[in-house]
Amino acid sequence: MRAMTALIKREYFEHRGAFLYAPSILLAVVAVIVLFAILTGDDTLDLPATEIPSSGILYQIAIGGSFLLWSAYLLIVLYFYYADSFSADRRNNALLFWKSMPQSDLKVLAAKALAGVTVFLWLIVLFALLTAVFVYAAMLLISAQHSIIGAPGLADAVWSLVQMGVVGAVYLFLNLLWYAPLFAWVAGLSVLFRRWSIPLSLLIPGTVVMLEYLNSIRGSGHGRPIADYLSRRFDGATDEEDAVAILIGRADGGPIELLWLILRDMDWPQMAIGLIFAAVVVYLASEYRRRRIDA
Repeated sequence: MRAMTALIKREYFEHRGAFLYAPSILLAVVAVIVLFAILTGDDTLDLPATEIPSSGILYQIAIGGSFLLWSAYLLIVLYFYYADSFSADRRNNALLFWKSMPQSDLKVLAAKALAGVTVFLWLIVLFALLTAVFVYAAMLLISAQHSIIGAPGLADAVWSLVQMGVVGAVYLFLNLLWYAPLFAWVAGLSVLFRRWSIPLSLLIPGTVVMLEYLNSIRGSGHGRPIADYLSRRFDGATDEEDAVAILIGRADGGPIELLWLILRDMDWPQMAIGLIFAAVVVYLASEYRRRRIDA
């Protein structure tokens, strides 16, 4: 366990630029722009009060939106992380060092795979929560300028942050598990083709989908099973309509019901299949490193 923890920490120190420094700069820039707009904006606001949701619902929506935006950031950055990390040791000659250590290639690659759903995940959860705190501060400033717009009380804001924070963290975690096959696919290709893994990870399934489409045009009668399957995977595993309804206050239960819907609507069999595929890819990649790569 200590060895695995050390390997995951190594991944953090080598990639903290993408998961710590870049989000910090991004959040700081957005905060400065928003604060500048609030402080220098027009003090008048011509908007009927009936068109503005309650402050509690408005803040709840803001927290959910924060997690959704940071989720998109995490998925994109992790895609490039896995496309690079599985072959990075070969570029900087670190593979010789790791092969001299009493740690197997499987453990080294497993640590790289687990880093995405442990330390990197929690860093992004932290930034989502910091964004929500900044949003609350912005709401206080706006409410001071425009009496028509209010901000929830501190106790209500903290309670909403705690509830939505739990929901958002669970959503991010399940989202990463759902897209584990995609990450494993590009990571496995990187062991074979290094930096060419990114275009190949798109070109190979794209070619297969195109061939299926051409066969369907010719009337072969086989349909497009691979294209349909990939489409279902990329659509996600939860029903977003119910989640949006809860976020804007059109259903009872609030964040608790939202968490229940996420767990209920998750396609658990497909989740399991994807995780098995990811585990097999990591194992095969470790065997290739062990048997074929001499650094």
